[in-house]
Amino acid sequence: MTLSPTPIPSPSQDSIAHPTARVLTWGFRISAALLLVGLILSLIQQESLHTSLENFPTIANEIADGNGAGIVALAILVMIATPIVSTIAVVVSCVRCGDTRYARITGAVLVILFVSALLSAR
Repeated sequence: MTLSPTPIPSPSQDSIAHPTARVLTWGFRISAALLLVGLILSLIQQESLHTSLENFPTIANEIADGNGAGIVALAILVMIATPIVSTIAVVVSCVRCGDTRYARITGAVLVILFVSALLSAR
């Protein structure tokens, strides 16, 4: 019984995968930490959370005032931004590797993400 060897990723795959994995990992960690802090602060302050995402100035004012709801809203924004930033990381990594075809395809995905975000903000 022979086992087939595990394929070793090429340097170009590594140079795309590692930056993207870092963005996704840190995006999750930051959003989870903000969410935890916001929820604890809201619980301590006995304030209710919003049922929808507020606009940027309102979120900034709530964070400046120390409201937990503003921190929770920021956590949600980080969660939303993480896949967009990871897609940007893929495009940049592909360009650096010289893989313009995949960079164009991923760039098209990025445009779709931006358009979707703009349309959902209305």
